[in-house]
Parts: sequence; structure tokens; C-alpha cells
Amino acid sequence: MASNTSGEVSQAAQQPPKSSRQLVRGDSSTMEALFGLLCGVAYGATSPLVAHPFDTVKTKMQAEPAYMNGGMMTTFKNVVKNEGFLALYKGLMPPLIGSSIFRSVQFGVYSWCQTLQKDIEFMRKEIPLTLGLEPRVVVSGVVASTARAIVETPLELIKVRMQVGQQWGWSGLMQGFGVTWIRTTGLMTTFFVLCDTFERNTPVLMHTPIVGPFLKGGVAATIGWWIIWPFENLKSQIQGNTPGPKKLWDRFFWTFANGGVRSLFRGFVPGTGRSIVANGASMLAFEWCQDLREKYLSKNKAVQN
Repeated sequence: MASNTSGEVSQAAQQPPKSSRQLVRGDSSTMEALFGLLCGVAYGATSPLVAHPFDTVKTKMQAEPAYMNGGMMTTFKNVVKNEGFLALYKGLMPPLIGSSIFRSVQFGVYSWCQTLQKDIEFMRKEIPLTLGLEPRVVVSGVVASTARAIVETPLELIKVRMQVGQQWGWSGLMQGFGVTWIRTTGLMTTFFVLCDTFERNTPVLMHTPIVGPFLKGGVAATIGWWIIWPFENLKSQIQGNTPGPKKLWDRFFWTFANGGVRSLFRGFVPGTGRSIVANGASMLAFEWCQDLREKYLSKNKAVQN
């Protein structure tokens, strides 16, 4: 008896805390959509505030001819020397406002869509060889990515044009939607799949204060960016009005023919740095918001009882 009790205590000690570390924590699709929208604002506002200088350097390396031959540090120094330190924050307002909106949309739609499928048996059946991944996570990621791309395309175009010193007009705000959708779907579906995988398979690490959420957001987003980086590069060029073809696949082959594989990965280093810092910090803000939600709901429940 004593031995069994001891084993149970030992086993319990190894269990992660009971509080959830999942992006989607409830059963009501409406409530999950609402809280996804609200916590998405926290994620979206944190990202550009923390990492916009990285983004400016990346965009100039990809889309502004004067900076397209230098590395990250050379570009950084030249921007500060030629345009001043504040030039690193050019175009901050569109992503600050836009990021809050489209990330709110992406998390709200993802939470709503995933919860909506919770009672569909096929969507909850684990995909073989994926460490327990369910189809509803992938489907929700694609739907959320599409919603984000629709909102994000005009905001990204304005930001890119401001960063490279180009004018923009209302009639061309959806320029680059095709490449933005491909890029965003690959990026965000990877992000949601990896977050789900981390939450299910490394619960102890995910519950580690600060480190867990930072790694979840930073690593999941950065791997997503690595997978779709050529499309991010092409998006910047198309939206930045960089000389060359304007259609996606024409631009792809033109860029490859003129600069090889390396040219498709311009801005990769600052983009990686930006992703780790921005998404790690943003996930901390997101989960802080989620924890506030749980405290509010628990308090409300206690009052009702």
C-alpha cells in the first residue's frame, strides 16, 4: 500500500501544472473566437514594437536597390548613416495598427474554427506519424491564414512602400495578394501545427515561466518563416515596386536567373532575428492575456457558486 502511494506521489510530481498552455483552451466556439481576437491584439501590438528595426533592414535588403548587395550589419550601418537612426522605424504605424488587426483575426478565426470542429470525429482522428496532430489543426490553420492574408495584404503593401520610400495608392492596395496568401498559409499553418505539437509533447517545458512561451512562439514562427522565406522575399519586391516582373512566378524565375538561390533568401539573417525576438515576446503577451482570461472566468465561476 505504502509503495503504491509513494509511486502515485512520484508520478504526480512529474505531471505538469494543471493550468493549460494551449492556444485554444475552451469548448465554446464563440467565446474562443472572442478571446482569440482579444489576445491576438496583445500579440500583434507587441511584435512590431519589439522588432521593427529588424524588419526595416530585412525589407531594404530585399526590395531597395541601394541596399540589395550588402549583408545585415552593412545595411544596418548604412541606413543609420544615410537616413538616421529613426529611419529604422519608418513605416511603424501601419504594422503596429495592422499587426494588431490581422493577428487578432488570425487567432480569432483559428480558435473559432478549431473549436467548431471539436465534435467532428474525423477531424479529431490523429494523423499517423505526426506525434498526435489532428486534421482540425491543419484546416483551422489554413482558414485562419486566408482570413489574415485578406486583411494583411493592403497593410503590408503600405508598410513596404514606406520602408523603401515609394508612393502607394488606393487602387493598388491588393497588389501581391497571391504571394501573400501562399506565404501566410505556409507560415501560419506551420506555426499553429508546431505550437500544437509543442503543447502536447513538451508540457513541462511549455509550463516553464517565460522560457516556455518565448520558445514556443519564437521557434514555431521562425521555422515557419524559414520554410516560406523565398515567398516573403518575392512579396517584398512585388509590393515594394522593385524593378522586375510583377507577377509571382515571372518574378520568381527572373530573380533566380539573375541572382541564383541566394537571391531568394535575401534578408534571411535579420528576418530570423526579428522572428525569434518578436514572436517570442509576442507569445508571452498572448499567454499573459490568456491567463488573465482564466483568472476572470474562475473568479466569475466562484461568484456564481
